[in-house]
Amino acid sequence: MHDMEKIDEYKNTLAMPLCKLSIDKLVQEICLHPEYLKDIYQLISDDKIVVSWRAIWACEKVSEKHPGWFVPLLDDIIQRLLVCQHDGSKRLLLSILYNVPASDPVSVDLLNYCLDHMLAPQESIGVQALSIRMAYQLCKSEPELLKELQLILENADTKYYSTGVKTTIRNILKKINK
Repeated sequence: MHDMEKIDEYKNTLAMPLCKLSIDKLVQEICLHPEYLKDIYQLISDDKIVVSWRAIWACEKVSEKHPGWFVPLLDDIIQRLLVCQHDGSKRLLLSILYNVPASDPVSVDLLNYCLDHMLAPQESIGVQALSIRMAYQLCKSEPELLKELQLILENADTKYYSTGVKTTIRNILKKINK
């Protein structure tokens, strides 16, 4: 099938009402035909936020099964995250980055993003928790950075955070202190 036809097919599928949308079917097709990943990935830039968000959702599910497929896209995904305004999309982009093996050297932009957003009250619980987990993953290989992350988390006044964020902080501090 021609690229534009496939992109149009995916766009129409992603624009359907949620009850009719079968992300799992779409993900299964992409997993069986890896060459279609570029088509669904292209739709994460779609003007319709619902199409864009659902394309990221499909990519996130594919990244759980085939994280290596996203290694060539890492820089682009990070740049998209840095400018993303849609909460659900931010969470999904972070999740994709979390699933993909960390780059060496560590992305300074991604680490700064995580440090800036992990305790930001305007962020959703999902974005905060994933930012904490991602920051830990990025800092693991650098003892000085890990110490800095530990200090930030230990000094966070957790009474202002949700149970999910408190639990994530506690779990990451346990991992750091092992």
